[in-house]
Amino acid sequence: MTDFTITGDFPKSEIEFDQRFSKPEACFGYLFKQKWPDGFVCKKCGDKQYWLSSSTLYICTQCELQHSLTAGTMMDSSKTPIIYWFKAMWWFTTRKSGINAVNLKELIGFGSYQSAWTWLQKLRRCDIRHEREKLSGRVEVDEFVLGGKQSGKRGRGAEGKTIVAIAVER
Repeated sequence: MTDFTITGDFPKSEIEFDQRFSKPEACFGYLFKQKWPDGFVCKKCGDKQYWLSSSTLYICTQCELQHSLTAGTMMDSSKTPIIYWFKAMWWFTTRKSGINAVNLKELIGFGSYQSAWTWLQKLRRCDIRHEREKLSGRVEVDEFVLGGKQSGKRGRGAEGKTIVAIAVER
């Protein structure tokens, strides 16, 4: 996935967000500035001239290589309008208690819980820092078991249960 770094040029409230990103052009403009802060540069030939296709592809005028702003991101090949993605990302990143698939389904207007769940999985994968440093110093570790009440063995090793381990650096 392509790494994007949020700059200081980002809305501070939901009203400001809605005013700024209510049209697809605004969303694509934001992605353009994140991908090419100093203007378009072809990754193949280095040329700075492009033309924009009707499907929002940036095509190099020199070598005709097509560049997509969403390629390599969670929005890649999505048929859902980009403003829905931006809104989902806003809710995911700004709600203190987070957002679950049922909430996202209702807020975006998805037809199924599965679609909302899949989107949240994509968003959660972006939360992982791949080059993060290992925990050090005083580290506290705990585990618990997820799963509803069932007959049979209880606790660790019970059928249909998932063990979750957590570690935190103090």
